[in-house]
Amino acid sequence: MTSNSSISIRTLWPVFALLATLAWASSYSEGVPQSPDVPHFDKIAHFFIFGLIGTLWFRSLPGRVRKLPRWLLAFILAIVYGVIDEWIQSHNPNRSSEMLDWVADASGAITAIFVYRSWRLYRQILETPIGDLFRLKVADIE
Repeated sequence: MTSNSSISIRTLWPVFALLATLAWASSYSEGVPQSPDVPHFDKIAHFFIFGLIGTLWFRSLPGRVRKLPRWLLAFILAIVYGVIDEWIQSHNPNRSSEMLDWVADASGAITAIFVYRSWRLYRQILETPIGDLFRLKVADIE
């Protein structure tokens, strides 16, 4: 988590890399990958992917930006990208654009931000370097 009031490239690159990957996947015209035969699997995928986007935005932003709390700005950025993603998909004949996808995006983003802010163990696990997790050593955050 960033502790100062500035935004750095080091904290932004993961969210921008994920957004670029999603933009590419949404515009990819060679067809879509086959998903599991689970009802509404696409909504589940949207929920979790945008949960990750919301969490990454929350982690990369300083405490307040233009008087907006960090959680609110992270949520706004995630749902704005959800609109952009649906717009990109609407121009791809192999994809569909649905309002319920955006609802899943917004639900996933706000849920993940809330869980990240509220559940210390979850936050500690996410902030622990992967090598330490394999050694079962969890970071002591805050």
